[in-house]
Amino acid sequence: MQSRSEALPKEKRLAKRREFLRVYETGLKLFTRYCVVFFAPNELPFSRMGVTATKKLGKANVRNRLKRWTREVYRRLRGPLEFDQKALDLVINVKPNAVDADFRDYSGDLERSLRKIAAGEAR
Repeated sequence: MQSRSEALPKEKRLAKRREFLRVYETGLKLFTRYCVVFFAPNELPFSRMGVTATKKLGKANVRNRLKRWTREVYRRLRGPLEFDQKALDLVINVKPNAVDADFRDYSGDLERSLRKIAAGEAR
């Protein structure tokens, strides 16, 4: 039995600098305790997501852990919140105070903001 990868498919990720800049310039912002979530409509039939974690957060292992956490929360909520049916680009900037959070607090915080965006309440 072959296990199916649960990773976010490449086409559903933001990778290029210009894609991030477009979301920053044209999108809306939602401030949460541990993140700033930028979101903007895209021309695609699905959502894409990108994560930024600056060196202010600490060493690479710390930044990578926070990015993994962010992708995991998004992956879990992608289906239930129907992000694959929404034409949105999301950029999640991790704030420095997230370094001190545990996964439960961090994921709860990010989940609340994603739910607001999915419900259209973050306008």
